[in-house]
Amino acid sequence: MTPRVVHVDGADAGGAVAAALSAAGYEVVPAGSVAAVRDHLPDADAVVTAGTLPDGDALDLCAGAADVPVVVYAADPDASVASALFAAGASDYVLRDEVSPEGLVERVSAVLGEAVDSRYRRLVDAVGDFLYVTDEEGRFVTLNDAALEMSGYTREEAVGEHSSLVLSEAGVEQGEAAIRRLLAGEEETVTYEMDLHTKSGERLRVENHVSLLPMPDGEFRGTVGVLRDVSERRSRDERLRELHDATRDLFAAPDREAVAEAAARAAATILGYPINGVRLVEGDRLVPVAVPDETRDIIGERPVYDFDSDAPPAVALREGEPFVRRDFDAADERGRGALAAAMYLPFGHHGTLTIAATDEAGFSETDEMLAGVLAANVAAALDRLEQRAELAAERDRLSALFENIPDPAIYVEFEDGTPVVRDANPAFEATFGYDAATLAGDSVDEYIVPDADDDRARSYNRQIREGESFHGEVRRQSSDGLRDFLLHVVPYEIGERTTRGFAIYTDITDQKERQRELERQNERLEEFAGVVSHDLRNPLNVAAGRLDLGRETGDDEHFEAADRALERMERLIDGLLALARQGRTVGDAAPVALGDAARAAWNGVATGEAAAEFGDLPTVLADRARLEQLFENLFRNSVDHAGEGVTVTVEALSDGFAVADDGPGIPESEREHVLEFGYSTDGGTGFGLAIVREIAEAHGWTMAVEASESGGARFAFRGVELAD
Repeated sequence: MTPRVVHVDGADAGGAVAAALSAAGYEVVPAGSVAAVRDHLPDADAVVTAGTLPDGDALDLCAGAADVPVVVYAADPDASVASALFAAGASDYVLRDEVSPEGLVERVSAVLGEAVDSRYRRLVDAVGDFLYVTDEEGRFVTLNDAALEMSGYTREEAVGEHSSLVLSEAGVEQGEAAIRRLLAGEEETVTYEMDLHTKSGERLRVENHVSLLPMPDGEFRGTVGVLRDVSERRSRDERLRELHDATRDLFAAPDREAVAEAAARAAATILGYPINGVRLVEGDRLVPVAVPDETRDIIGERPVYDFDSDAPPAVALREGEPFVRRDFDAADERGRGALAAAMYLPFGHHGTLTIAATDEAGFSETDEMLAGVLAANVAAALDRLEQRAELAAERDRLSALFENIPDPAIYVEFEDGTPVVRDANPAFEATFGYDAATLAGDSVDEYIVPDADDDRARSYNRQIREGESFHGEVRRQSSDGLRDFLLHVVPYEIGERTTRGFAIYTDITDQKERQRELERQNERLEEFAGVVSHDLRNPLNVAAGRLDLGRETGDDEHFEAADRALERMERLIDGLLALARQGRTVGDAAPVALGDAARAAWNGVATGEAAAEFGDLPTVLADRARLEQLFENLFRNSVDHAGEGVTVTVEALSDGFAVADDGPGIPESEREHVLEFGYSTDGGTGFGLAIVREIAEAHGWTMAVEASESGGARFAFRGVELAD
């Protein structure tokens, strides 16, 4: 039967985990929510989570997974998260940076007890455990040394006897039920717990891993199995479950002192060490906050320690690592002879837990592990209180400043997930153009969130409802267009699900526009540099080559060609200088009669037999010198490309003006290129129309290349501001 793994993917893990699981022979069932995972649990063998879910996290998965093992594939190491997960029932916590997806599959296989492919390999791995083989009647055929040692029987006493020798009637029935499942082909191995009765009358809790004996003919010939003593594991698991329950008390504690009391209580009742004490940091000292009565009875009131002292709790706090001290006699005069060892565990930067043992054996590995889990949970609870206090203080400050804050701010309540406006400050009304009365009772997203940002806005709303704050850049719609903001959202109830929150918008539109303008300028500079490099190099190479030929041959033709190349370089340089002097913006624009500027430009261009027609043209706001250069370049372009007999027309548009001619026009396929730096179809510099585009954009106008009514070229300028 193929093992089934429910898989929660993570964006940074991609599909690698699912692919590795599938490649290893697992049936992978994807799930995108805690609810979906729980729906698959009845048929699941394991859950592997590598990502986040919209309705919960890995702790929620562990809490609802019942007996299905959960393996967490974490992006970042976090001891407090790991301990909380183990306390919640996680089977393994695997770090993504340390273990590949293939390595994760091995860990999953280990959790499921399927790290090897055959029964024989499992038996070899378990050779230190109770190993047995029974025939089809349930009589022992083989028992290893570990089986004899655990049961107390000799091989002669046990081999040939029915398994009821060491099993109760209920245990025999469990075994028969397991065999029926194996014969039905439901599973290859059945695992269950039962009681083993030894020869001395002791009853041990064991875990039985049983399979059918492999036979070539497929007939049932008996079973092979391994029994493992799980008494200690059950004790550890029970205490872990109790620590998980205690974690709820820690996180429900209203203040640091209550957390300390809960920690001391858990150390006494769950870990079994009533001699303990919890110290918390106050200023530069470690102050005992929770000390059980039994501790005071044996070693008296516990002292306050300076943070930089050599006292063991202070050392543990400074170094951030737990340690065990076994020379306890020298550590405390009153406890001399009464205590065997002491364990010191830090709670992050908050304080320490001290646990003392009176038994000569001191602390077992399980004791140290469980104490570490408790300490990590206490640290997480204290971190949460600290965060709540910080966020509450921030919320209170924001609430007090709401009315007077210079940035736009709103107060919302969520109704069915929608942020409904309850209040807006004056700055919000002024910036967005909506008054508080208009917004009240409506979704703020409907007014100010652009369609393209709907998904991100919903994500921010979820964060607020989950009690999380947020700070980041957004674009929002005001009554006069899109603007850029730094958005800071703060939930009203900190750290827990809430229906209320604040949103503050810092307008950074001008800053972002300057940034975008700088990016555009840099792009044009790169384009400009490329054109300069290419177009100056060509005539320079021609001039150099012709001069060499002229020196060799004395032929004037080569010198004349070199002279023409140098003249072209001069024209290119003049164009480059003109373009460089333009700048990307204009200073203070002034009223300019469009007709006067056009006529002045026409008179400044060698037009030959060309004619100009100037319609009824308005007065516009512009830089006159640059406007005249715009006309000069357009007139020169018409004369150069359409001939001296061309007629040029300057006409008014509803929101600008246009310059048209009756020449051959510009093919539609070339219109988007003629405004580029260096683009020319007849050996010109390729800067004339590029300069026109720069002048138009510096004024904030748009420029379009079109066909005139006669089929010639037409350059239309729109967005031109008229003078009053």
